[in-house]
Amino acid sequence: MSRSRSWTALLCVYTATLLLAGSVRAQELSGNLALLGQVRDGDQTRRTEVPVDLYSNLSVTGLRHGTRFDSFARLEQDFGIDQGASDFYEGALRVPGAIPGIDMTVGRQFLSEGPTGVYVADAGKVRIDRGWPVSFTLFGGAPRYFEPTYSTNIISQEEAIWGGSVRVAQWKSTQLSLGYFGQAREDHVLRHLVTSTASRVFTELPGVPRFYGSMAYDVDHWNFDEGTGGFDVFWTPRLKFNVEGTYYKPQDHEHTVPNSNLNRREDALFEVFAASALTQWRAGISHTLTATLSHFVDYSFQHYDHIESTQIENSHIASSGLVWLPGGDGLETVRVQYYVISSDAGNVNGGKISYQSRVYQDLWLRSMFDATGYDKERNQSGTALSGLLGVGFVILPGLTSEVNFEGIHNNRFAEEFRFGFFITYNFRHSLKRGEQKGAAS
Repeated sequence: MSRSRSWTALLCVYTATLLLAGSVRAQELSGNLALLGQVRDGDQTRRTEVPVDLYSNLSVTGLRHGTRFDSFARLEQDFGIDQGASDFYEGALRVPGAIPGIDMTVGRQFLSEGPTGVYVADAGKVRIDRGWPVSFTLFGGAPRYFEPTYSTNIISQEEAIWGGSVRVAQWKSTQLSLGYFGQAREDHVLRHLVTSTASRVFTELPGVPRFYGSMAYDVDHWNFDEGTGGFDVFWTPRLKFNVEGTYYKPQDHEHTVPNSNLNRREDALFEVFAASALTQWRAGISHTLTATLSHFVDYSFQHYDHIESTQIENSHIASSGLVWLPGGDGLETVRVQYYVISSDAGNVNGGKISYQSRVYQDLWLRSMFDATGYDKERNQSGTALSGLLGVGFVILPGLTSEVNFEGIHNNRFAEEFRFGFFITYNFRHSLKRGEQKGAAS
């Protein structure tokens, strides 16, 4: 998007928010503005890039019936290569009290209904909670994608999602929900999912264990799309353990011929390289050794079959480290970590150390150093080094800033130095009294 169109889009968001705040006699206008920038050499172009991103999170509250308006947008301009972009993530009006027991939200919003993931969608959502043992949610709209991780230009953006859920109020430390999720792209129905989530805390047992799980079954394709289950427990007040397993298979190709039309695939990017389900197991344990020293260990295992051959992809990811609080008050933190990745594509071994300090009220310091050695499947090996030093300070109440310097050495960048900065401003303005309040980041 051109620079003028980017600024116009963000200006429209600001104008609409301010007009709404002033015209309907809102009680409060609050928000967070964050400006981030960096000077670096381009990874592909090898030209100097100067990307600057402005994130805007604005809210108008105190309207009639408890109504509020929330917006979240990003504006980017690279002054080095003269390219810009803008993303409008949220612009939703929520009315929780116009009708007793009915909460309505309309506009661009984040939808996280059930285990199907989080969507940014131009949608409407209604939640009905009249104090009964169960509550109901209905939603529907059109998803919007911003990053190539979730969609590409070769996949149509003409999508629709819809569904609903029934939730049981917390009963004997148990939470249950049963829902439906539908998705269509270019008039092709991709999914008819029946979803469920459950969690239970056993407060009467030692360690207060919590069991949780979720699943999604496609009743149209007769396919178990995804499922997650796990539990965590405090063996002692200082020892916490968690284990979790995940299964993911967006379409069942054992009973149907794989479709070459990407627009008819639920997760086109995943199915480009995977011919089977993705299974993953992870476990983690954290132990507080003393009042100022704690230890953690994490491990995960992933498996899937590659689509191009009979090759099986297995990967192991593990890390272990120490967290030290020198003063015991949390104002200083030292974190040391060792990590390893072992897979059929290669191996990685690395270590990281970081330090953060907030000893002084209006000044903070953070530093990090990371050293990684790798050995790839194609007989490529090397060592990657990176370090960062940042100094931040409070300019005014609610207004903070940081400047940082980063150094990188790897096979792509023999010697790369980057300068970065960010400025954040948190504010809360009472429109009723004309009083302005700021809160430090």
